[in-house]
Amino acid sequence: MSRLDRFYRAFGEYRKSIAQEREISALRAAVAEADRQDRIRAIRSSCTIENDWVEEIERGLVFIEKAINEERQFIRSEGEVAPIEKIKHVSRESVEHLARHSNLLTQESKDGDLMPEKLYAVERLNNYAVYENRFLYMVLLHLADFVSVRYDRIVKLTNTYRGESLMQKKVTYGKATLEYEINLKEVREDDPYLREHNGQREKLERLERIQRSIYYYLHTPLMIEVAKADKLKPPVTKTNVLRMDKNFKEVVALYDYISAYDRDGFSVEEEERQVNCSKKELAEQFTDPVLLLSFLTYEHGLGIEEELKEAFKQEELRRREEERRLLQEELENMRRRIAEGGGSPEEYIRLLERYNRELEKEKAQLLLIKEKAEQTEQENRSLKETIVRYQAEIEALEKQHAKEKDELKANCEELSRQMAEEAAAHSEEILRINCEKEEEIARSRSECEDIVRKNMELLAQKEREREELQLKAERLDRERAFAASRLTALRAEHGLIGETEDYSSEAAFQELEHQYEVLGSFLHREWKGAKRALRLQFLSDVKALFTQNWGKDLIPFGKKQDRATEATSAETDEKTRAREGADREKDAAEEERAENAPAEEEPAEEVGAEKDRTDSDAERGDREGDGNEVSEAK
Repeated sequence: MSRLDRFYRAFGEYRKSIAQEREISALRAAVAEADRQDRIRAIRSSCTIENDWVEEIERGLVFIEKAINEERQFIRSEGEVAPIEKIKHVSRESVEHLARHSNLLTQESKDGDLMPEKLYAVERLNNYAVYENRFLYMVLLHLADFVSVRYDRIVKLTNTYRGESLMQKKVTYGKATLEYEINLKEVREDDPYLREHNGQREKLERLERIQRSIYYYLHTPLMIEVAKADKLKPPVTKTNVLRMDKNFKEVVALYDYISAYDRDGFSVEEEERQVNCSKKELAEQFTDPVLLLSFLTYEHGLGIEEELKEAFKQEELRRREEERRLLQEELENMRRRIAEGGGSPEEYIRLLERYNRELEKEKAQLLLIKEKAEQTEQENRSLKETIVRYQAEIEALEKQHAKEKDELKANCEELSRQMAEEAAAHSEEILRINCEKEEEIARSRSECEDIVRKNMELLAQKEREREELQLKAERLDRERAFAASRLTALRAEHGLIGETEDYSSEAAFQELEHQYEVLGSFLHREWKGAKRALRLQFLSDVKALFTQNWGKDLIPFGKKQDRATEATSAETDEKTRAREGADREKDAAEEERAENAPAEEEPAEEVGAEKDRTDSDAERGDREGDGNEVSEAK
């Protein structure tokens, strides 16, 4: 039974019970027939939902489900260089990385082959947060908002009851005057009756199914995984999948549709109903609650609740006694008529059974009252016994509490005295322990400082060794590159480089560039010594040529000219030796500086330009030196 049914039944019983009273009926009629200013107004809304957007969403959800079932993903590769003992799988990327980083080949196997100390490992991970899946998640969120906003508005408008009731009267009945004004306003949202009798119930159920479908798709494992990624925001980039895949293409069309939809998708009409309260039956119905309200005001205003309750009990007893008396009289009359031969035994038996039922009811009530009285008496005795027992227990507990209190006080005093003695003894022990701990801490600090100092010295030594090893490695690398460049040049000169050997790869070409740079640096350094040797050879050839061509003509000039020539030659040789010593010192300083500092790589063009500049300077110096030497010789 619903709440409306209960209210209707209770109100009917109330009106039926008071209708039998003549005075109440007369008062009801007087109130109902007074100047009627009663007004009832009710407003309800009717809604018409358009079908286009509902059908479009239902159609698009089918393709959304298919797109989700595709479970699009991409495989993400993550790589790192790890020790070779931790590598479980060697891929093509590992081999390519090792070919580009030959410095990882630091170990040697039992067979004499080189082994890498570390390898590049690639781990492939599945990632479902692709652009298309994020687009699906965004569309589902848009759909959820799109549908829920309209569904909530439609439900709120169509299932909401708004009612108003105004009652205002002044009634004089005898010596009593009743004046009242009642203004009732009521709003019921999501009313069960209106929800059950909604004209758009079928379409609302369709919208509910759409909402459940959207929430189901949002809670699929794929969408839960995609929800962890960054949210996609408009505008949408139409990838090849969104443009070419059938399912995603339809989802894009649905997204464009709801994005461009700017209407409400439904229309609302309000229906207002005015109720005429001039009818007698309706006026009396509205009068009954007023009379009940008047009684409640009178009862609670005078504070006669208990009196009325007691009077009600007495009246009920009197009524039952009166009914029993009347029944007994009827039985006596029926028995007398039967004895006179005018009554019916069946009717007498019926009345007798009725009388017995009434007696049984009274007997049952009396037994119930008696049981309640006995139960109450027993409860009272139990309570009295419990009170006495509790009082005795309280007295015993008070005595025990006082005794325990005295004992606890004595124990506390003794404990305080013992704690004071122990505190005095412990203070000395604590002082001694603190001194020992301070000494131990100082000793530990000194040991730690020594360890730190030794470790710093060891670290500095290791750093120097590392720098030396690094310089040695760089020098060995230059020597290796120089030897490799000479070998490559010799092989190229003699045509030993086959067509199968490819130097066009990045690694091979980088190696060639390195060899070229090392060879250029070596050529630049050795050219200085070669230049000095060429200069000395040139001067020697000039002297020999001079002696060969003009030596005989100079003999007649005598010994003075010979001594001048010898002095000039000795002076020239001395200048040459001094210049060669300075050049050797300069070259030694440059070589030492080049060994101690890592050589900076120069582009091949700069090395060639430097070589050209060096050649030109050397030629210009040779020309100047040759001129000076010739002038001195002359």
